[in-house]
Amino acid sequence: MNEFELLKIFYEEMKAQGTSRDNVFLSIDDNMLAIMRHKFGEVVRIEDIQVLADICIANEWMERTTADPYYNFLSLTDAGLQIVILREYKTEV
Repeated sequence: MNEFELLKIFYEEMKAQGTSRDNVFLSIDDNMLAIMRHKFGEVVRIEDIQVLADICIANEWMERTTADPYYNFLSLTDAGLQIVILREYKTEV
């Protein structure tokens, strides 16, 4: 599990909702924890996902959309979307 997998969850949610990246907001909470545990089938802690989110935020692939100091209402940036699309393309080729 790495930061790119977290970005991919945002991308998959964007596709599922049929909307653009700036309309998808996810939080690092129990729901995200369940998604990650199901997807990877390993022991994952909220703190592990928060570290991945911090990496994504530092690289400007994700952003906080509120003044909330926690991990609520995170959004995929344009740069983050490009990273996901490039990685998807590379796996298809």
